[in-house]
Amino acid sequence: MPEAKVFDTEIGKIGIWKFQESSKALQQNFRFSAKEKAEFQSFKYEIRKKEYLSIRLLLEQMLGEKNEICYTPGRKPYLKNTPHFISISHSADLAVVLLSKKNAGVDVENIQRNTEKIATRFLSENELNDINNSPQPKLQRMLYWCAKEAAFKFSVWPEIEFKSQINIHKFELNANGGFFSGQLSKQLPPVNLAFHYFFIENNVVVYCVEEENNRK
Repeated sequence: MPEAKVFDTEIGKIGIWKFQESSKALQQNFRFSAKEKAEFQSFKYEIRKKEYLSIRLLLEQMLGEKNEICYTPGRKPYLKNTPHFISISHSADLAVVLLSKKNAGVDVENIQRNTEKIATRFLSENELNDINNSPQPKLQRMLYWCAKEAAFKFSVWPEIEFKSQINIHKFELNANGGFFSGQLSKQLPPVNLAFHYFFIENNVVVYCVEEENNRK
């Protein structure tokens, strides 16, 4: 079984698994519970099977032991009998798991993915203007998309209006990764979020957590 790449971050650990093996090969290294076996057998497509197994094998390597992923009624993942919060994402190339002792969210996307056609559905006018004035608008737009996906995964609410209820503050893109901020305003008072990002394997990973000075 290949070793995952695991990074220490400001809020916990991020594990990254590159899709290389077939689902048949991955099954040889995975110990199914009855619940997991039923879930796995319900998938029709190879990519979904690989995503399912890769995420769970990655989690096992990060924890050093097996732990089942459960879901709230709103489909937010959680782990039993552990202090860790978990957030999960995958692109066409990578599976990503974030483990943190604080509620957090993560998203990964291939930087070549085109979000231009859906931009007006998830970006406010101010955000669109910020992106259009960027020297790399396509990449900047992808970071805004990832940030809003990460904020959605951070949220405890199953329904979020990306365009109006998640606001990303203007920032300058850095090829080496960096930091920016935003706000989740599903309910009042709004939650101030700290976002971090980095690039790997032609993908960008964005993760967020509530700013420490958010609550007074």
